[in-house]
Amino acid sequence: MYQQAHKTDLARFGLAERSRKVLYEDLSLLEPEAVVAEEVVSFRFFGGTIIWLDIISSITAGTAPRLLPYHFSVIAPNSQTQLEDLMGCKNWMMLQIGRIAALHEHKIQALQQRSFDCSNFEQTVSEISREVQCGLTQGALEGFSISECDSATMFNTKSDSPMLLTRIFAYMASLYLHVVTYGFQKLDVLDTTISGAVRMLRTRIPVHLLPALVLPLYIIGSVAKQEDEHFFRTIFSSPPLLDPALKHRERVLPILEEIWSRRKTTPGFEWKDSLDLTHDIMLI
Repeated sequence: MYQQAHKTDLARFGLAERSRKVLYEDLSLLEPEAVVAEEVVSFRFFGGTIIWLDIISSITAGTAPRLLPYHFSVIAPNSQTQLEDLMGCKNWMMLQIGRIAALHEHKIQALQQRSFDCSNFEQTVSEISREVQCGLTQGALEGFSISECDSATMFNTKSDSPMLLTRIFAYMASLYLHVVTYGFQKLDVLDTTISGAVRMLRTRIPVHLLPALVLPLYIIGSVAKQEDEHFFRTIFSSPPLLDPALKHRERVLPILEEIWSRRKTTPGFEWKDSLDLTHDIMLI
């Protein structure tokens, strides 16, 4: 359905002609006509949500996002569809997370087919890592870099929620990229990143934002130091993450416990091995 919308110029969705023009050309919505405004807002919400879920589901499925060819057009940094309005994280960061998921699938398939190109893989890893850092240092987070001290600035919770959430997703992306590349090995090189992420979760993230961070909490938790495991146990075993309407979240902590155990007992434990535990759970 989503692919049809792009291939048929939205004509089969019964939208007004003006709505189709606004959507196709990705124009700002300055329409006084209620029908056009409603159609455009609804379609962008639908499209953004599908892209978001596409990325999230691909991570635990161990596959590339199915709609990856559309990501860079639908959620380009300057797109009228802004994921921060839907799930809190800025477009540029979610694009890179989708790329990491695709990189993981490519790596596994290439190894299985004995066609793995190490230099090409390392180049892609470097490009993604550079994009994450550039996005942080060139103003995407108003001048913050991932290595800055998290206690340096006070935030207005409402206006700065996308900044806070995107920063946590950036920490997550760095850690996700590492485990896709090296598995759960060489975690000592991530000490600064892991410590910074946990410190920010402990001191800077308001409790009411935690439900928006199930995916980052899972990935950061999967590489957490032993002394921080209790922190993640507490988060995943109590409200607001535990919600009677979202029963699947109850499965997350047992998975983390198993990952922590296997990191200690299973030499060469890889990210792909951890996916055998998730059974395609949706980390939302």
